[in-house]
Amino acid sequence: MSGDFVWAVKNGDLEQVKDYIEKKAVNVNEQVDGRPLILYAADYGQRDVIDYLVSAGADVNSKDKHGITAILAAIWEGHIECVRLLLEKGASKEGTAPDGKSYVDSAESNEIRQLLV
Repeated sequence: MSGDFVWAVKNGDLEQVKDYIEKKAVNVNEQVDGRPLILYAADYGQRDVIDYLVSAGADVNSKDKHGITAILAAIWEGHIECVRLLLEKGASKEGTAPDGKSYVDSAESNEIRQLLV
């Protein structure tokens, strides 16, 4: 998979993301360097890209090679709207980070904690 595509996911270039998926038949659940595309979008706070990837079939509960999910990445980075969207799309509130903390305990933001309880 092209580095340009991952760059588009990270930087929220929705038109380029759509182009790759729709015209180049990219598998939205494919992992790049051990991470699903949705996790890159969540890590960088790209809500619209997450929404599109999910509509294209991305698994909201997929994990990377370390067991990190998109919602955990969004929790760690404090991306409240991404956490909210992922929950709306069916992401699990239950889970543990690699350090053994629950998702709620991993959140620094009170607003994110409230979404998770």
